[in-house]
Amino acid sequence: MSIIKQTTEWLETNWVNPAYGGLLLAGIAICFFGAATNTMAGWLYVISAIIFALLVIAVILPVRSLNHLSVRRRPISPVSVGDQLTIELEIENPTLGPQSLLQIQ
Repeated sequence: MSIIKQTTEWLETNWVNPAYGGLLLAGIAICFFGAATNTMAGWLYVISAIIFALLVIAVILPVRSLNHLSVRRRPISPVSVGDQLTIELEIENPTLGPQSLLQIQ
């Protein structure tokens, strides 16, 4: 098993798996930082710092926003082969504020 797959599986089970766009943006930020180190251009340091700040915000906000939600699965009724399976989830928000980063598909 490759190291990338192991890391992805660990992140999925223990924390959160980053999206492809986030990894791409982190790679671009590292390239900008490398170019800034090479050329000593201040504006490249600023661009890389802004990108890293956006990535940190993108990591912290969803975890902080969705932390208090509780999800329960209702019992599944018995099914046979070929029957449709219906799974009901109950999502509860015990806080007073709305949870804006929740997306259900």
